[in-house]
Amino acid sequence: MTAERRQFISPFQYNPGNDPTVTTYLQGLKGGDAPGTFLLVGANNSPGPTPVGLVYQGPLDRVMRRGVSGSGTWSTVAVPKRFGAAGTSVYGPDNFGAGLGNLVGAYTRNLGNQAPSSDNPAIVGFTYTGALNGSTATGWRSVQGTTQLGVKGSYTFVHSVDGGLAVGNTDNADVDDLTGYFSLSSTAFIVELATGRQTPIRFPGERDPLVTHTAYGIWYNGSGQYTIAGGSGEVLNKEAGRVSAGEAYLIDYDSITGRFKNYTNFPYRNRDRTDLISHFEGIYRTDNGSYRLPATSVALNDDGELAIASEVTITRNKLGGFRAKASWQDLDVTRSSDGALSVLSSANSLYGDVTVGFANYPDGNGGLTPLDYVSQLL
Repeated sequence: MTAERRQFISPFQYNPGNDPTVTTYLQGLKGGDAPGTFLLVGANNSPGPTPVGLVYQGPLDRVMRRGVSGSGTWSTVAVPKRFGAAGTSVYGPDNFGAGLGNLVGAYTRNLGNQAPSSDNPAIVGFTYTGALNGSTATGWRSVQGTTQLGVKGSYTFVHSVDGGLAVGNTDNADVDDLTGYFSLSSTAFIVELATGRQTPIRFPGERDPLVTHTAYGIWYNGSGQYTIAGGSGEVLNKEAGRVSAGEAYLIDYDSITGRFKNYTNFPYRNRDRTDLISHFEGIYRTDNGSYRLPATSVALNDDGELAIASEVTITRNKLGGFRAKASWQDLDVTRSSDGALSVLSSANSLYGDVTVGFANYPDGNGGLTPLDYVSQLL
């Protein structure tokens, strides 16, 4: 078997003037209007107090001019101030062509000295339809999710969009002081871009208060059928009240009947381990009907945490469900300037043979240098 050839560009950034305090985060990816081009979204200095949303359209090449990567076009986008937005982070796109499409993500709110709450959320999700440079003023919609506790979330993130539906998750950090993968109150949902209507994703065992779910990827398979990707967590240490184990999952959704089916978990490299959490960050369906997924796995070890970026391939079985055994390929993310290997990395989005994510490299002084990356098979 011939070993795969892979090109890394790290960083692939929007950092005019090479400001050393600016970091670019690449978070979502779809195909562009022409072969060899892509629609890429993310943010600068996210999660900071005032992140700036980013949209890139063009080839993912090695061109770099004064801190700005690629020979395509970058746009900065921001949720309008009428929503009370202080900063914007774009997580997922969908391309309609001719400069039009959908964007989803989250925006921060300046709460001052006030604590975040259901009535005063710190982070609110958004959906957007219109020109991909963010200029369609009427295209923005706020999304505040409802948690499994039945209250509005103080933190809501909309992560992925495809075929008119988006997915995300919401939680209340005031419940457990945690957000994202590890929040005990995290609830996954679907939102219709045309109407704003939300549907909670119904998982097996969802009534168990010690199980939490996130939804980071959605793919439209056609004929009203969608596949959703993310992560499920379980509290093993009830006294500590923290999620200490979890696995990536896929689940199918029928938008016509409203039914969910084929929920399947996928542990890292098909191994059941209680010291490692696997999570799917996005989803892409190939022409032959299999799924390729960017995955981030967090291993708990004596030195703390180790983040591993992977590409995962999953096929369906004869009954239409998912084969339990997936194909895992870890990424040896390397910095472009010197070929240094990252020590902590995430895979944030995948489309075709391209994966984008984030990496940390040793700085030679016991610290880490954070940079984003683009990985492409040659």
